[in-house]
Amino acid sequence: MTRLFRTLLLVLLLTSTTLLAQSYRTLNERVPTQVASGKIEVTSIFSYTCPFCYQLEPQLEAWAAKLPADVEVVHLPAAFNSQWEHLARGYYIMDALDITEQAHMALFDEIHQKQNNLGSVRAMAQFFERYGVKAEDTERLYRSFGVESRLRQDTARLRGYRVTGVPALVIDGRYVIDGQSAGSLPNMLKVADQVIEQVRASR
Repeated sequence: MTRLFRTLLLVLLLTSTTLLAQSYRTLNERVPTQVASGKIEVTSIFSYTCPFCYQLEPQLEAWAAKLPADVEVVHLPAAFNSQWEHLARGYYIMDALDITEQAHMALFDEIHQKQNNLGSVRAMAQFFERYGVKAEDTERLYRSFGVESRLRQDTARLRGYRVTGVPALVIDGRYVIDGQSAGSLPNMLKVADQVIEQVRASR
């Protein structure tokens, strides 16, 4: 019985490992992470216009709040077209002004609930005015060196991740999870938990 039990346990472990491996994609080359040494980076790739990203974001926030201290979530706004690039600049602006906590989800709501796509710099400035940001500051930051640099860096990271759709999660610069590979949006976070454990165990 003991030998049979061990055999069954081994089969279950191998099956579980195989199913997990099918739930994410492993990059041939690891993209350098941006978090402190010793931490496990979770990169959330999104677009404000994406309805699936809008659905995932509250779940992601709740999940991130419970993560251990050695895991850090960073956001990467995908700029696959001019509209997405425009909104990515909005994310970089709020990050530079340290109002991401107040404005990030609110910008999602503005687009998906109020049907306001913030399609111009002026519209974006009006949105940020609610958070005490002067219109001229939004306009100055929109084309600033800092925003341009982050846009270039994140575009390069996207190429490295070989991500062509959103939402997606990248663990430790190497393991890519999306809704299709994971099977559903909630499963993305479950797979992320398993991959994080895998990365931690390998260190």
